[in-house]
Amino acid sequence: MADGESVRDDYVDIDEVEASMTRELKYYWSLGEILCSGSEFCLIYKVPEHIREADRSAYEPIILSVGPYHRRTPSLQAADKEKWNCLDYILKLNRGRRLLDYLQAVKEVEQQARNCYSEEVRMGRQQFLQMLLLDGCFVLVSLHGTTGIAPPAPQQQQQQGGEFAADENEQTGQWYTNYVMHDLLLLENQIPFFVVRRIYDVLAGKDAGAAAPAEGIVGYIEDVLSYYPRAIRRPDRPTEFHHLLHLCHMYFRPSPRPEHDECDRGSSAYFRRFLSFGRRYFRLCRRDDGSGEKSDCDGQQMDLLQASQQRWRRAAQYYEAGVEFRRKEFDAAEPHSLLDVEFRDGVVEVPCLPIDENTGSLFRNFVALEQTCPRFGNDFTTYVIFMSQLISTPEDVALLAQRGVVVHQLRSDKEVSTLFTKLSRDVVFDFNREHYLKRIHRAVEAHYASRLNRWMSWLRQNHFSNPWLGLAALAATVVLFCTAVQTLTAVFSYVNPPTDNSSEPAS
Repeated sequence: MADGESVRDDYVDIDEVEASMTRELKYYWSLGEILCSGSEFCLIYKVPEHIREADRSAYEPIILSVGPYHRRTPSLQAADKEKWNCLDYILKLNRGRRLLDYLQAVKEVEQQARNCYSEEVRMGRQQFLQMLLLDGCFVLVSLHGTTGIAPPAPQQQQQQGGEFAADENEQTGQWYTNYVMHDLLLLENQIPFFVVRRIYDVLAGKDAGAAAPAEGIVGYIEDVLSYYPRAIRRPDRPTEFHHLLHLCHMYFRPSPRPEHDECDRGSSAYFRRFLSFGRRYFRLCRRDDGSGEKSDCDGQQMDLLQASQQRWRRAAQYYEAGVEFRRKEFDAAEPHSLLDVEFRDGVVEVPCLPIDENTGSLFRNFVALEQTCPRFGNDFTTYVIFMSQLISTPEDVALLAQRGVVVHQLRSDKEVSTLFTKLSRDVVFDFNREHYLKRIHRAVEAHYASRLNRWMSWLRQNHFSNPWLGLAALAATVVLFCTAVQTLTAVFSYVNPPTDNSSEPAS
């Protein structure tokens, strides 16, 4: 009897297995067809579990689910009421359109939307279409995407700036708004923006233009990012982006750099060439005498090359070697991005970095976007690695905070250094490959490796750090100089005594 039960348990319906595997193959074939077609395509990935464990709140929504990954989370179901309110507002905004019109428009991009997710979306077509329509309406209305069509929605007029509130209490409204923006900028909490465009086309008509739904949303996102320096001007606002996180990421790209970086130009470059010529002229570097040993110049170049392939040093270490840090002032005529770091004449200019409770989540998702989608480059990842190594200790944070580079609202400098240390954990980054800060890294390391710079920095920090020490050092130098002159005069008088040529007086 037991043997018979074992046989029945081992029975496999081959036809059912074939059908199941065929469905899986069709899904992955559809992904491959889109990827090979060369069309604009962006996969929305899930963050690996071992990375998520570092800070789950940075990757998972708090009150709002957008897209299929978190829609079944019980704690996020309460926000569905706001989604239905946004759909109702869209339907009343243009009474010439029916709910069926919007469903038909979303249905046309259903398969394309499914393929935008790295994991198979195990939802029926009815549930998936409803989710896309509700989430698309929420994004369109809550982020002012309908500004060009009609005045703000009634609930937006009641809450200043289009903020949705859970109740009439102002403080609760601020919480809700803050959490909504936190959730809308998570990598796993996205829907493709072409779904929002389809809804807008039905609402306003296709003659409204491709950039129309993006104008209000981009303006709203700029207000959210107002604390960060941005290089994109109003006429150059992006109109084509894959989802909201991608839109924000576009504002955190470094400005285009000339072929020769600033650190290779200016008076300092000519000074370095002059010193190089002087070293060759005076033969300060020993030549190869045929013994097979490398010259001192070759050794210095090798040390510098090895240094350029290593990590960044701490800000305090650079400062001890004479590298100054300065806040890069924002110029509206020539705006710069948060990532536009420069090095010139021994000074590293870093744009102001504001840090609050939401910084870690936003930066983590930017890094996750670049780590999962190589097409977006590694510029922000490079910046995070740079800052995480530059401010490794509270001492480094204090140094940059004194110069206005870091402005934080956290409880201590240690929390800031810990935040960036965790941001760089499990990040795949190759220092030997090209990145946008590589030229600056080499220039700063060359300045750090110079003994002359270290000596001058030591004198400045220990003997000229304030006027009184400077006067004392100057007085000591004058006294030393006078003592040396007096000593030399005495020695010269002893070696060569003066001769008396006067005649003796007559007796």
